[in-house]
Amino acid sequence: MHELGTHIHTRHGTGAAMPRAPRQRSETGYYHVTLRGNGKQNLFETDTDRTALLDAVRSSFTCREISLIAWCLMSNHIHLVIDDPHDHISEALHRVTTTYAAYLNHETGHTGHVFEGRYRSVPIRDDKQLLAAVRYVHDNPLRGMGVSPGRYPWCSYSEYASGASTYADIGSLLDMLGGVQGFTAISLHEDPEPYRPAFRKYAEADEREQVARSVFNAFGCTATSIKELPKETRDRVLSALCDGGISIAHVQRLTGIGEWTIRKAVGRIARRSSNRTSQ
Repeated sequence: MHELGTHIHTRHGTGAAMPRAPRQRSETGYYHVTLRGNGKQNLFETDTDRTALLDAVRSSFTCREISLIAWCLMSNHIHLVIDDPHDHISEALHRVTTTYAAYLNHETGHTGHVFEGRYRSVPIRDDKQLLAAVRYVHDNPLRGMGVSPGRYPWCSYSEYASGASTYADIGSLLDMLGGVQGFTAISLHEDPEPYRPAFRKYAEADEREQVARSVFNAFGCTATSIKELPKETRDRVLSALCDGGISIAHVQRLTGIGEWTIRKAVGRIARRSSNRTSQ
């Protein structure tokens, strides 16, 4: 496996003037993208619907030279990790959503919007974030339904685990990880710094337990034993919990540690103090 940060190379010059846009542009060309059903409605009624969406993605991405690195279809939202070297993300996803909306409306007699506004995207900076985003996407069924990614047919995990691609471009990531075994190993590895996409401020209720469990397993502690850890380790655990999308209030209730101690550990004292000053 390449060292982190050496596999993904910056494609866009940092000295050039950047056009004003409502989204952040990735300097590597890699993005973590989500699409949601309008009003959180279900996007799929049948497996045929899911296949139609994936076919729309493949068609749109192929003609725009975008690679689909990872994907997961949940009931009311979609996760994609893409490699877009020519910055065609907006037109490609517009084509996907309009194609699928036309299909679904025709099949179901539905009228109106199918997707909730504009897609959301997070630029991926380096290898570490790429691997974390791919694992996050594949773990969606586990977080949402308690189904392991290897048993969930509507994500790209099985493509990587088998080495047989259907929709995802699995070659570059498998090369980076040293093959299928490397992919499987990193998928099972507990990360002490849980990945949380920038478009998600806090983890949802059904995710908080898993985030906490992953952090505690990684540091070899429990919620009640954090107080007994050396200060440096304790602060790393508290930071990991907050970075995983658990609010300070929830961390306080979970661990019994005071709010001020948590704020110092995660570096949020200055912002709080400035807020008080301005009131």
